[in-house]
Amino acid sequence: MISVSKRFAGFRTPASVLEDRHLSNEQKRTALLAWRASLRKAPRAISRDGRSPAELIEEIDEALKALRREKTSLGKGS
Repeated sequence: MISVSKRFAGFRTPASVLEDRHLSNEQKRTALLAWRASLRKAPRAISRDGRSPAELIEEIDEALKALRREKTSLGKGS
């Protein structure tokens, strides 16, 4: 069994990617997509906190949806 590293690219959770004020929304999207791709390549991996790749992918997908909603709401306010 492969163990997923404690953090991906310095982030513990997909939500922590969204909270990083130093990243643009495009950088956040890129990081989340890369994280999801790496999880899909290691289907038997588990995180140190016991989450399965499927659970992490679901969290990443929710974070990506939040980014899309934010982009949409910013676009409507212009």
